[in-house]
Amino acid sequence: MEYIFVLNPAAGKNRAALSLIPAIQKICSKHKISPQIYISQSGDDICEYVKNACAGKRRRVYAVGGDGTLSCVINGCGGNENVRVGVIPMGTGNDFIRNFDINPKNFFDIEKQLSGRTVKCDCIKYNSGLCVNICNIGFDANVAVDMPRFKHLPLVSNNMAYNMSIVYNVVKKLGRKMEIYADGQPFYKGEVLMCAVANGTACGGGFRVAPIARTDDGLIDLSVVTPPSRLKLGRFVRHFSAGSQLEDEQMKKYVHYTKCKTVKIISPAPINLVNDGEGEKMTEAFFEIVPGSINFILPGKK
Repeated sequence: MEYIFVLNPAAGKNRAALSLIPAIQKICSKHKISPQIYISQSGDDICEYVKNACAGKRRRVYAVGGDGTLSCVINGCGGNENVRVGVIPMGTGNDFIRNFDINPKNFFDIEKQLSGRTVKCDCIKYNSGLCVNICNIGFDANVAVDMPRFKHLPLVSNNMAYNMSIVYNVVKKLGRKMEIYADGQPFYKGEVLMCAVANGTACGGGFRVAPIARTDDGLIDLSVVTPPSRLKLGRFVRHFSAGSQLEDEQMKKYVHYTKCKTVKIISPAPINLVNDGEGEKMTEAFFEIVPGSINFILPGKK
């Protein structure tokens, strides 16, 4: 077994991922491991490197960055049974690890990462590749796309940057026209505030847009939210922060939720699609679940 650490210097604030290199080298040396440390230049660069490094070989690959870095690693090796994938969460949202009943601090513990067990996780295949956590379309995607302009400001935390981007987008037109199909059947047509095609529960640093999603159930959680008046947006933020939107009677007329194996979305005009924090434009997208396609490393509960 060989160990690879893929570092994204752009993740988080102040090039935080690079600061882990001495600790990685020290702990690996203690365990007589000679790690490969790769400093990425871009998302495509990560995919290509991981694909070549893992071809026909047994590897543990650790994404040192956020959900976007993890997604790029998985796009390089997804479906490869010889590869175990872990994440040391140095990014902005770090939402994928919220799916597991493990102390988040353990994901930063390199020794526990080296000896961690693996579990099978699903991923979602769509137009441009694989999604491990959530594909967002609409308001929350716009928030994610605009957040980087705020997160690099002095004294602004990741959560503050996300909230600032929410306020920035509230003043824009809230709804976008879409046609949405689940398992080939019409699910919703009309104005959409936001749509989540989810394998995991949370995005944006803890907003639980798919509160009952599981990463190993072989299903996509599809959440479609219709636009409210701006006066009700505060209620929406509170419910999605707590993950209680499916339980509240007043929210039921706005939230359309189902579990399925495929999703198709059509938009008459280009809109933002954000895959695990990485944005692109689309007018049509098709999603399907790929069960048990990832061997994900869990660093232990203690």
